[in-house]
Amino acid sequence: MQHKLFRFHVHIYPWMYPWLELFALVLALFVFVFPASADMRFQERSLYIRNNEPGVTTDYTVSFRYMSPQAVGSVDMLFCNDPIPYHPCVPPAGLDVSGAVLNDQLGETGFAISVRSPNHLVLSRLSAPITDAMSSYTFTNIRNPTATEPAFSIRLRSHTTTDASGPQVDFGSVRGQIQSGVILQTQVPPMLIFCLAEEVEYNCGETNDNYYTDMGDLSPQDTLLAQSQMAVGTNASGGFAITANGGPPAAGASVINGLTSPTESRPGTNQFGINLVQNASPAVGKNPEGEWANAVANADYSQPNRYKYVSGDVIAYSPNVSLMKKFTVSYILNSSPSLRPGIYTTSINYVASGRF
Repeated sequence: MQHKLFRFHVHIYPWMYPWLELFALVLALFVFVFPASADMRFQERSLYIRNNEPGVTTDYTVSFRYMSPQAVGSVDMLFCNDPIPYHPCVPPAGLDVSGAVLNDQLGETGFAISVRSPNHLVLSRLSAPITDAMSSYTFTNIRNPTATEPAFSIRLRSHTTTDASGPQVDFGSVRGQIQSGVILQTQVPPMLIFCLAEEVEYNCGETNDNYYTDMGDLSPQDTLLAQSQMAVGTNASGGFAITANGGPPAAGASVINGLTSPTESRPGTNQFGINLVQNASPAVGKNPEGEWANAVANADYSQPNRYKYVSGDVIAYSPNVSLMKKFTVSYILNSSPSLRPGIYTTSINYVASGRF
């Protein structure tokens, strides 16, 4: 039995060996030849649309990585709703790339647009091997689709030929969708901050809530003094203005008139006046406090040791935006020996207005 089996093996082996060699050769050709001729997918594909509003004319940047080492002479770009290359191409509604301009190219360069239609572009160059695989192409003057649904695609193919004919080298698709943008809108509301009292904080965070001062007894030899403070700030483009309003001190028909021009204090003379700066004669008041140099006291009320009071006068202002400035108002009251006795009182109202 063993002898017969051995003889069978001897007789079969000589004609079986050539077929084994042929089969091995076919396998080798399949492994080494077929991949070299197979097309490959573009990698790292992307589409950037500068303005995503429906129907607007904008810029598109298409980027991808060439994968095949074969020479490339053209890139075909077909705009369709469906990204599948063997499906019928339905152009996106409203899209128009027929006026596209190749504005910039990076990586594999030297291309120019050789074919334009409403949904088709072909980039062409002299066929050359791929040396810089990652590439991008920016087009201006593309009109977006008008519909936000569905998404649309650009079917991409590279070819060795310069006119996108013949077998493809690499292929793939990029996907995009048009949407109306989200509108974010806000505004800074008009702002005017103003506070007034005997004493106030710089930012109007707090006051001492005192709005009354007893200046004492009138005397021809003495000047009666008082102070109040106010702080103001605004974002008005025209700034602010503060006016002082109210009559001078009076007791019935007897009046101590306000000074109509900046004047020194003269005890023994009927005088009522204010200013908004620091004074030495008499010692009263403070200069304006705060960083905003454009917020100032009016020229007639910013002269040290000189006082004035005319109802309705603008005593402080800024020509434009000024945030928080603090002013100290100084009051002087002088009387003559012939002044009629009485209780002399007045109320001064300060009005701050923003020039929006």
